[in-house]
Amino acid sequence: MIIKSYINKDIYGATGAILLVLILIFVSSRFVRYIQLAVDGTISASAVFELLALQIPSVAGFLIPLSFFLAILLTFGRMYSDNELVVIHGLGIGQRDLAKMLMPMALVFALMAGILSTLLTPWAVGQGKILLAEQASKANLGVFSAGRFRENKNKDGIVFVQTKQDDGTIQGVFSVSRPQSKPLTEINAEDKKIGSDSKRFRSEDSNTRFLKIQTAKKGRHWEDSETGVSYLVLEEGQLSEYNVEKDSWQLTEFGSSYTRIVQDDTIDIKSNTKSTSTIDLINTLGDKEWAAIHWRLMVPISIPLICLLAIPLSRTQPRKGKFSRLLPSILIYLIYVLIMMYSRKLIESGKIPGALGFWWIHAAMAMFIYWMYCPIKKRAVASAQT
Repeated sequence: MIIKSYINKDIYGATGAILLVLILIFVSSRFVRYIQLAVDGTISASAVFELLALQIPSVAGFLIPLSFFLAILLTFGRMYSDNELVVIHGLGIGQRDLAKMLMPMALVFALMAGILSTLLTPWAVGQGKILLAEQASKANLGVFSAGRFRENKNKDGIVFVQTKQDDGTIQGVFSVSRPQSKPLTEINAEDKKIGSDSKRFRSEDSNTRFLKIQTAKKGRHWEDSETGVSYLVLEEGQLSEYNVEKDSWQLTEFGSSYTRIVQDDTIDIKSNTKSTSTIDLINTLGDKEWAAIHWRLMVPISIPLICLLAIPLSRTQPRKGKFSRLLPSILIYLIYVLIMMYSRKLIESGKIPGALGFWWIHAAMAMFIYWMYCPIKKRAVASAQT
């Protein structure tokens, strides 16, 4: 019990430290992306940390097996290097006994990873998509990014802003739109009395294409408190319209210009297998659903296997360094994971039956582990006979 407590304490601490470092590495890339979106105004500053928090379940669930595997290798490698495990083996405690000591810990990590991969991760991915869609629909001046030419929200022109203040105001605005036709105006009661010639003139004028160039010294966002409608207010500017057919310009100077910001209130969330709950995947059971189910079950199933795998892989000679077996062990783990990643694509394409899934990979890994433990068993029997 003393040896078990000593080993478990070291492995728990090493697993937590490795997991924390790996999570920070993986989340940092997302953090840079979300910060850029916040700077551009696409999402709010408070949403950055909410999105990062929603990334943790999926990242942690995927990294728990690797962290546990590395923790066993580092802990046992150090104990072999310090001759601690040599003494433990001399007391009659073999690698099978060490596996029995670590198996309860492996089951605890498997349960944690299973909850993360099957329950929390689909929910977190779905909530992240909803949050991003809500932030995109509420973005007011997010299209404006200082010092960059950006395409506007309607995809029909280019916008450039010289500077952008912390309060959201912009300065030095330049925008140009592609030549397009003016929309038809509404016909009032008096216009209905106009003859066919006038109607023909209106139709021809509506087909005339105009190139618009607009400049302004500054701009801001304004929301009508009564109607809740958002507007882009440009001040001290001018609007130049070029008639393509007539080859003529029309210049209009203005003190203030109000342009309504059309916000899409309908949030379209594209559903995929990552954000679909495990129960819904089981009820559907297509090729992609089978692949997602096996990928989620891969995390808890692989933890006991890699626990058994890490024990013989961590065995080092006393004169060798404690990290001498680390690189070959990581390569074996990567091969195991990469085969499952490739098999996932084959399941999605229907080349591997969904019911078969990753079970053949787990079975092959179990046979490899059994083969690694077989020489130990034979040596133990031979030494007992002598």
